[in-house]
Amino acid sequence: MYGLIVAAGIFIAAWYAEQEAKINGVDTETVWSILAWVLIFGIIGARIFHVIDFWPYYSEDPWLILQIYRGGLGIFGGIFGGLIGLSLYSLKNKLSLNEILKFLDLAFSALPLGQFVGRWANFFNQEVYGLPSKLPWAIYIPEAKRFSQFVRFETYHPLFLYESIGCLVIFLVLFTLKHKFKTRVKLLDGDIFLMYLFTYGLLRLALEPLRIIRFEVYNFSVVSAISTILILASFFTLLLRKEGKKKA
Repeated sequence: MYGLIVAAGIFIAAWYAEQEAKINGVDTETVWSILAWVLIFGIIGARIFHVIDFWPYYSEDPWLILQIYRGGLGIFGGIFGGLIGLSLYSLKNKLSLNEILKFLDLAFSALPLGQFVGRWANFFNQEVYGLPSKLPWAIYIPEAKRFSQFVRFETYHPLFLYESIGCLVIFLVLFTLKHKFKTRVKLLDGDIFLMYLFTYGLLRLALEPLRIIRFEVYNFSVVSAISTILILASFFTLLLRKEGKKKA
């Protein structure tokens, strides 16, 4: 079920990117060619990030690293891997900066829709849940799936649900900005990509304190660090682009 839902999320995101390409007059064959590179490198990157995150578990049985169908993808690794794939395709096919920015906007306007669907794979795997909780929407986790330090607790924060809803909100915000307020906001190529990094960074930064197991270096959350960097970098880049647009 995990693989099917993740595949459904990828398909829906790719389909939406294709529709956006048609609306914006971008060649769909080129979009699918780029997507193939982005998806391959994105999945590899997502798996590597997850394995590093849970290395104590995978180090006991390295063969589990290849069993991706059992679950385990890290979105930040997927983003970085996808960007590597796009860079390699761009170098191979000599894409202009403007073409690259247009594709980034297509891809990252579609990505949160795919995440909204794909996060439900964690529900069926009973993973990506947070700290114990007694809230009405807390989910029951069987004892066999609980972390040892919280084995006596039965219900937990549904982190996958929080992120799924958050990604849907991000998708709707980006869709509204792109289609309802495009002339009013006057978006530049690449702005949607930057807005995704900013909003998704905020979402992950907000959810990270609820995680039970965190990817840490020197007792500092790597995800929080990446999120903070993305938030600041995207915000100031958007600000600089806006100032540059005023002067132009």
